[in-house]
Amino acid sequence: MPDCLENPAVVVAEDRPQGVVREVNRLARAARILPGMRYAAALALCADLRAGVVEARDETLAALELAELLRQFSPRVEPSSEEPGVFWLDTAGLGLLWPDVRVWARAVADALRLAQMRAAVVVGHARFATYAVARHFQGVHVIETVERQADLVDRVHLASLGAALGLPPAARDALAMLGIHTLGQFLALPAEGLRERHGEPAWSLHQRARDRVAEPLRPVLPAAPLELARDIAPPDDQRDRLLFVAKGLLVELLRRVADQRQSVAALHLRLELERPHRDRKRDDPGYREAAPVVETAVRAAEPTLYEPQWLDLLRIRLDATRLPARAERMTLRAETQPATASQLRLWQLLAEAGGLTRRDLAKGAEALAQLRAAFGDEAVVVASLQPCHLPEAQVRLHPAHALPSPRPPEPVPELPLVRRLRSAPLRMPTRPKHEPDGWLLGDWRMGAVVRLWGPFRRSGGWWVRQVQRDYHYALTERGDLLWVFYDEVRRLWFQAGEVG
Repeated sequence: MPDCLENPAVVVAEDRPQGVVREVNRLARAARILPGMRYAAALALCADLRAGVVEARDETLAALELAELLRQFSPRVEPSSEEPGVFWLDTAGLGLLWPDVRVWARAVADALRLAQMRAAVVVGHARFATYAVARHFQGVHVIETVERQADLVDRVHLASLGAALGLPPAARDALAMLGIHTLGQFLALPAEGLRERHGEPAWSLHQRARDRVAEPLRPVLPAAPLELARDIAPPDDQRDRLLFVAKGLLVELLRRVADQRQSVAALHLRLELERPHRDRKRDDPGYREAAPVVETAVRAAEPTLYEPQWLDLLRIRLDATRLPARAERMTLRAETQPATASQLRLWQLLAEAGGLTRRDLAKGAEALAQLRAAFGDEAVVVASLQPCHLPEAQVRLHPAHALPSPRPPEPVPELPLVRRLRSAPLRMPTRPKHEPDGWLLGDWRMGAVVRLWGPFRRSGGWWVRQVQRDYHYALTERGDLLWVFYDEVRRLWFQAGEVG
């Protein structure tokens, strides 16, 4: 609210007397209100105090908006992951655009003021020093020398620092009772003594303030626009067919948006139209006029990942859009906002139920019924593993009446070999005792067996019919890998299948 800028104001974790104060402005700090206090204690110090709760989603949206504004002045912008509202910018390489760094700093401050934001802009020589000066002093500061920077840092009050990058409220209050109020007084204390008496956060702040912790700039690059495009061949202007193309783009686009933990606030549709055939200029190599374009957008009542809702809005918009020519290319772009936990959970449930996949399970069941009607019930089967000792009995075929829900396969380092079984073992020639040309398995085009792995013995069936087999893998000269076995009871060789 605008009156919060001109009055003492705080951000509280929750709107109740015992809510913890998270942030304070300078006027509230002048009234001795500090982060970590209870809201009731802060009201006792200042009756005119303004307070409000800032949701995490609103903070994220404001940070994204501010980062986009700051990228106009530097391509390398790092938003703080610990303290919202803190940004570091890289000024290296901007000398040709901004010969004077003071002009650059004032331009950043003016842009923030036009966006109705109050900020301190500091240009310095160290990462933490610029942060500390910005938290304590107002306006624009261009620090010329390291000595001037050290002087400003020494004057920064510990209470001016944020709870994330500064001191926890308990450690800050304990030091205040000892008369330690500024960073200069804090840095005069021994580091190991601080660690022993006030914990790791106090020691970490001491190291950062002394520039003993190297923290390189970690800029966050803007995300690429979430958009997909597809050529329409042949060009078309019929609404149902265009909606079919849009649905294919929408499904993939929503999947990408959800992967980035975002939700869609608006969809922008762009249709590139073909030129009329009477336009003879298009055959001229020097003619480079852009194709005519129709652009439109739809916006939901609130950001959502629900595909049917977006598809219905696109259908209504296509019905109301008149195309002067047939469309030959479609582009769909998503305008996103951070998704809530409930939206992502709903997306996950719908995806697991098959509601957001391209496979229509009901239509698949209808197709299976038509196949069974045409070719018999045995034409559509599914395999299941059985606990049997013989390989050909370990797979049983059952009639398939419905398609299972799609599940992505587990990633494997390499593709496995597939063993294909024959419905009945194929008898092979008896293996001779002397093989001058090698062992031929019946098909001369395979060549002779060059290597044999085995035997792998399987036996059983004594309760019905005795079975005793020695299985081998046989590699032929042509490269065929066959699965063969020797039947000890019948003293014959058989081919059970092949591996590929």
